[in-house]
This record gives sequence, C-alpha cells and structure tokens, in this order.
Amino acid sequence: MRLWLIGSGIGASPSPAMQNAALRAAGLPGRYEACEVDGAGLAGVLARLRAGEAQGANVTIPHKQAVAAACDELEGDAVATGSVNTVTVESRRLVGGNTDALGFEAAVRAAGLWPGPGATALVLGAGGAAAAVLLALSRAGVSGVAVVARRREAAIALAGRFEGSVPIAAAGWGGDDLRHLLAGASMVVNATPAPLAALPFHPRDLAAGCAVFDLRYRPRPVDLVAAAVEAGHPAGDGLEMVLQQGMLSFRRWTGIEPPWDAARAALIAAVAG
Repeated sequence: MRLWLIGSGIGASPSPAMQNAALRAAGLPGRYEACEVDGAGLAGVLARLRAGEAQGANVTIPHKQAVAAACDELEGDAVATGSVNTVTVESRRLVGGNTDALGFEAAVRAAGLWPGPGATALVLGAGGAAAAVLLALSRAGVSGVAVVARRREAAIALAGRFEGSVPIAAAGWGGDDLRHLLAGASMVVNATPAPLAALPFHPRDLAAGCAVFDLRYRPRPVDLVAAAVEAGHPAGDGLEMVLQQGMLSFRRWTGIEPPWDAARAALIAAVAG
C-alpha cells in the first residue's frame, strides 16, 4: 500500500513517521510519503493518484478545498465542509472524506475543553480546518459561533455554509466587531497557521474561564497556548488532533482498527525530534 501526504511546506510534518509506524505495527506492507506540491502542480498529482500510483492520501494546507472540488465523490463530513483531508482511490475514482471534525472533537474532549450546550465559540480562519471546526462545534449544541478571518468576505462565505445548523456571525481581523465577539466567547479556536504575534487578540483580553484551543502543535510549547495558560485560561494544542484525524484516515484506507499506541509514540517522537 502506498499512501501520500499532499500539501505545501510539509517537509517537517510528523505524519509520515506516525503513519509508517502504524503500518508497521499493523503488519501491513506499504509506505506513507510526503508529496510536496504547489497549486500549479496539484492537478498533476491528483492525476497520478487517480492512475493508481498510490491507494490513498491525506491532504493538508493549502489544498483541502481544491481537492474537494476535484474529487469524483465526497463522503461523510467532506460534504458538509466542502473540504477534504482524506482521499481513497476506488476503481480510478477519487473519493474524498474529512476526518478533521471528528479528530478535532476527540482532541478537545481529551483536553477537557469540549463546550457544553449554551457555550459561544469564536473560530479564527476560513479554510478547510476552520470548516471542520465549525462542523464539530455545530454538533456540540453551542448557542452561537463567530468566524473571524483576515478577509471578512471569506469569513462570510464560510459562515454561510453553516447557516441553519448553528447561529453564526462573521467578522474581519480587527475592529469593534471582533472585540465584542471576543468579550462574549467561552471558547476561542485558532484554525490558522498564524502565531500569537500575528493574531488579532491576546489571551489576557479574553473573558475569565474562556477556553483556548490552537490547531497548531509546533514549535512547542505553542505560543498561544502558553500565553493562555499564563493568563489563567484552560488551553490545548493540536497534537492530539493530528493523531486522531490521522488514525481515522488510516482506518478508512485499511479497514482495520488503527494501532493507536504505536502511532502516538511515533508522533510524539517526531515532534520532539
């Protein structure tokens, strides 16, 4: 079995180490490899995938939405998010799925931060990862979600996808609207690659008890998470999400239960190294 990670700027990704450890622990022959590609080369990579050079792939920044548009079929959460992080090749057809929402929920629950009914959340970002976070939060029964992006029109477009499933607002990267939304948030999620210094807020400005979750997992400690803890907020980072979404992809490709312990150990070692 040959599997790929399709993305840009993925040379340091720990996913190959994690997935290859899982394949070995499961006794499955095969290899999971990083496939670095920019937007101009994406169509060629997908053509190779469709031709059978690999049996499946993960997809990461910045290609999740473009791959969703190129798939022959979308399944599960990929339909709701319009974003794909898992591709399975079936009879030369690309079937796109998304394990990010379930991975996010599992990671946030593991950190003890899962919001209860009536909570309000603010999500930074308008890409595929943010869409998955919004889907997960809409299932949690939160009373409202705000989407914040550098381009307000991108936030509005993503919010529109979830109208009807949860009360939702959209805002740009600054100004009074954002300050008002931050003041009322009981959870803030960073679904962008931006570090703390580039974000439009600081954890010390959040309401008491507001939880903070950053999908980033390196460099460790994650700066936003460290600042949140210092300011007295419960917080967590995205390392567990990498494991959860990755092993859900593994299950989709192989049809077997993932070797969680082996995968977790390899992931931790790869990030530490």
